[in-house]
Parts: sequence; structure tokens; C-alpha cells
Amino acid sequence: MVKMKVAVMDGIGKTSFVEREIPKPKKDEALVKLEYVGVCGSDLHYYETGAIGNYVVEPPFVLGHDPGGVVVEVGADVTHLAVGDKVALEPGKTFGKCDFCRTGRYNLCPDVVFFATPPIDGVFQEYVAHEANLCFKLPENVDTMSGALIEPLAVGFHAHFKEKQKLGNEQ
Repeated sequence: MVKMKVAVMDGIGKTSFVEREIPKPKKDEALVKLEYVGVCGSDLHYYETGAIGNYVVEPPFVLGHDPGGVVVEVGADVTHLAVGDKVALEPGKTFGKCDFCRTGRYNLCPDVVFFATPPIDGVFQEYVAHEANLCFKLPENVDTMSGALIEPLAVGFHAHFKEKQKLGNEQ
């Protein structure tokens, strides 16, 4: 089997590189060669303390959840992505079965799990197989670094507009 490099957290404040098999995409997944992964505040917190609330890291654990990359393979049922497409990946993984998921509001799914939130490994690795409907094709003029920054940017915008609403200034 072909291997990839993966950065793993071995303990609080400790990391190393290991080799793991490159995943094979399922019929509804895309295999993405990751080019950029942002370092989130939650990554730093897990690395420095080993936990956030009830989520406790059990090493070896892979951090990282804001990726951008290029599709290198698609599953048999994937029609909206092709090899070579640049994509940003939604770090929340859903199962597509609840009413929220089926109506396009997967961000409200009660069963969502996230990259780099125990027990789900993150994406400080070379490749990831991810649900194709959670891989968003980037416009030609947007690179994969910008794609990796979309989710943190959206979180910032959301926080800004929520604060404006609290202050009574909804514009």
C-alpha cells in the first residue's frame, strides 16, 4: 500500500511524524491531496492542554481541521467534482440523514462530528477521503491556501454580525 506522512500528537506538547496508508475514497467521497491546513485555536488548546471540555485527546491523535487541497480521486457516485478540482473542505462531517442535512442546513445537524475533535482525527496529513458533498469547488481565481482560510473567515464574519445584532445595529 502507498503511504502518506501524518503529523500526530503523541502527548501534551509533543508531536511526531508517522506513515499511514493513503485512504481509499468510498463511493460518495473524494480523495483530496491537502496543500494547506490552518492551525486553529482549538488545535493549539488540544496541543497545550490535551482537552477542551469533555473532549479529551487520546494520543496518537491528529490535529488540524481547516484544509484546502486538490481532488486526486473521486468515488463512483461523485458527479460534481473531478480530478484536479481545487476544493475547500467543510471540517464538520455529517451523515446526511437528518432534516437539517437533507434541507442543506448541515451546520445544524445534531450528529455532526469535526475533524480534530476527539475521537475524529484531523487533517495534518497529506491526503484525506472526505464526503464529496462537503468538498466545495473553488473558483479558478481562488487558491487552496485561500480555500483553507474560508472556514475561519466565515466564523469571524458570523461572530462580527452576531455582535452587531446584540448591539442593535443589524447592518
